[in-house]
Amino acid sequence: MKEKKDLHILAREQRIGAIVLFGIALAVWLVVAFWRSHQATNMPEPDTDKPSSWEQRKDSIRRADSLRYVQWAAEREQRYDSFRTADAQRRKAWKQERQAYWDSCRLADSLWRDSVGWRYPKHIKKDTTLDLNRCDTAELQLIRGIGRYTAVQIVKYREQLGGFYSPEQLKDEALKHLHLDSILYHFTASPKDVRTLLVNTYNTESLARHPYLRYKQAKAVYELRRKRIRIHSIEELRGLEEFTEEDLIRLSPYLSFE
Repeated sequence: MKEKKDLHILAREQRIGAIVLFGIALAVWLVVAFWRSHQATNMPEPDTDKPSSWEQRKDSIRRADSLRYVQWAAEREQRYDSFRTADAQRRKAWKQERQAYWDSCRLADSLWRDSVGWRYPKHIKKDTTLDLNRCDTAELQLIRGIGRYTAVQIVKYREQLGGFYSPEQLKDEALKHLHLDSILYHFTASPKDVRTLLVNTYNTESLARHPYLRYKQAKAVYELRRKRIRIHSIEELRGLEEFTEEDLIRLSPYLSFE
């Protein structure tokens, strides 16, 4: 009987112990669950608009690649520009050399023909003069020292000027390579025969075609005319910084203010 009673007491203690352990486990589980729920409620919400670190890295890679491409493209364009500039300079130098060569050939041929009297059965006497504004290329070639090429260049320059007002104009830069200083005494010229520029009518392009007017000067004259409606004399051009006194003296026979 005693043994059965002891077993009954042991089984009751075991049940109590199991219940206590179960209660402790339940309490621990409740505490843990409450703590997790509390942490979850206090945690900030994730910023969905903020990109992840991988997205940020990809964006940085794209920006770096874009910058490298822009730099490479700029360097390539600069390199090609240098190539184009060098090629243009070579072409320009080659054209100038070719033009100078052919000009020298024409000049040498003209001088040789003049020296041997080729095509010139008659020559003007030393005391005879020609009017620069009225003679043609055939008459010019009658003077020893002037060949066909030289005569054509003189007539061509006369057309660009609108006529000569002095034989000294044969020393201009455009005719300097012809070396006409020694034969100036053969020519005469009158300012009355020159074709004038209508300052109050012509536009910038028309004025700039004259050999004595640079485009910058023609533009300044045109702007002055627009400002003052009309230019009355060459004295009004003296206030323009684009003109020197020498320029105005050389231009004066060619300007008309009608």
